[in-house]
Amino acid sequence: MIRALLLGLAAAVAFTPAAAQERTWMLRREPDPAQLAYATPATDDWVVAFTCREDSGQIIAAFPAAQALGVRQENGLWLDDVGRPAPWPISVTLSSGPYQTTIPGEAIVDASGEGSIVRVEFADRAPVAEAFADEGVIRLAALGAVVEPPPAPRGELRGFFRYCR
Repeated sequence: MIRALLLGLAAAVAFTPAAAQERTWMLRREPDPAQLAYATPATDDWVVAFTCREDSGQIIAAFPAAQALGVRQENGLWLDDVGRPAPWPISVTLSSGPYQTTIPGEAIVDASGEGSIVRVEFADRAPVAEAFADEGVIRLAALGAVVEPPPAPRGELRGFFRYCR
């Protein structure tokens, strides 16, 4: 799912061969849901991705973490060390400006079977989201992973939040 998100974003962004080696903020509003990601175009290299459905007021953030919660597969399902199937409930901390919140999220196995993908849903009007929308800076942490992308460009950020609201 995340790989498809990033490939769709990469297809929507024109870039030169030199720029293909650098991470950048990418925004795609169509088709719904809108997607804003900090990633390297046309690769599997990504830091964080945000999605939202038009006028939903809800944002889903996803980012990779090196810690693998899935330890084995049975009947096509990934299980953790006590036999629970994915997705696994976790806590995710979001910070922006003076605001910080820790909320429930979930982890799934990443496509390679190593590490996890962290997902968390939050309201676009939450104080952390408002600070992100205003300042372009956000920090996400879970499973020992800390994601702090560079500030998002105002144009892409405003376009994303307008779509979500």
